[in-house]
Amino acid sequence: MKIIQFMDMHSTKYGALEKFFVELMRNDSENQYYFVFQSFPKSVEMVNDFESCGATIIVIDTEGKKAILRIPSVIKLFLKIKPDIVHFHFANAFFIYAILAKLLGVKKLYKTQHCCIITDDLQQVTHKSQLSLKTKLISANGLVYKVFDTIIMCGKYIYEQFEHLYGKSDKYELIYFGVPSVKLLSDDEKKDLKRKLKIEDGMKIISCIAFSHPIKGCDILIKALAFIQYADYRLLLIGLSEESNYTKELLALAKALGVENRIIWVGITNNVGQYLSISDIYCQPSRSEALTLAVCEAKSAHLPIVGSKVGGLPEISNLLFENGNEKELADALSLLLCNADYCDQLADMSYLEYLRSFDIKQGIAKYSQLYK
Repeated sequence: MKIIQFMDMHSTKYGALEKFFVELMRNDSENQYYFVFQSFPKSVEMVNDFESCGATIIVIDTEGKKAILRIPSVIKLFLKIKPDIVHFHFANAFFIYAILAKLLGVKKLYKTQHCCIITDDLQQVTHKSQLSLKTKLISANGLVYKVFDTIIMCGKYIYEQFEHLYGKSDKYELIYFGVPSVKLLSDDEKKDLKRKLKIEDGMKIISCIAFSHPIKGCDILIKALAFIQYADYRLLLIGLSEESNYTKELLALAKALGVENRIIWVGITNNVGQYLSISDIYCQPSRSEALTLAVCEAKSAHLPIVGSKVGGLPEISNLLFENGNEKELADALSLLLCNADYCDQLADMSYLEYLRSFDIKQGIAKYSQLYK
């Protein structure tokens, strides 16, 4: 079968989602895969792995209002490939393109809901009245979701949110993507990396993987550092673009609070595993989150998870803090920094939860079954 994965996103790194698709293709060589991105992926390694699996990468810039302008290109794509399945992922272009695919005779339409439905001010939507007029119009007040054969929810919170907003449906299916276990560095490799990062022996390390947007709550985490009395720690902020205005605002915030020396800015990287290897605690301070694969990677690296009490984070975190409450976040981090035994206990629990629910093998098996 021919399967188009309509990503509707920019791929800036070789992240957990891209690695999931590589593993899926390696285990599903009978099907032909096509991936549509808004721009050509930046990771050469990722592109090579995709192509080695026989995948075709297609670029159609459908961001924002361009989604309407690209309708002819998308129609041409569907007519040329004649896919058996079109699987939609991010952004809102699927509101238009799913209907087009159906009209053009595509046999199966799938949608994976990666993100929580939120308001313009980044709050979780709990009632239809909170949806913007734009969302109501382009989704035909939710009716467009009925065009899909299956809507895959990547976490329990999203499943429940959809049921609450749009009613129960036998089309909903809960499938965790899962991640491969992070390859941990050897003791010598850890020492070398810490030396390169100028982290002294005995320093505790908190890590956070994010991208440059307020929704990830990195400003909340930086504010929390000012309340932490424990001295011997460093924070690794991983994945933030150096050119982003938001990142520059975070740098200014850290300096204003006098915590800039506590933070190491890693930037965008294809190898988050090496940084998780030297970490003691993982923190996800997001204002909204479904079930981020970054946390799953951290769990596979035997790290305890501190997460905000929003969306799907309660499902995968060991300690929670109230969304936006930097003092409460500082207390949770301080508890782990000051109590090694408790930190280790939560780390063991975290890893067992990874094995039980978030190992990539489980997600691969369910997605492979979906495409049969």
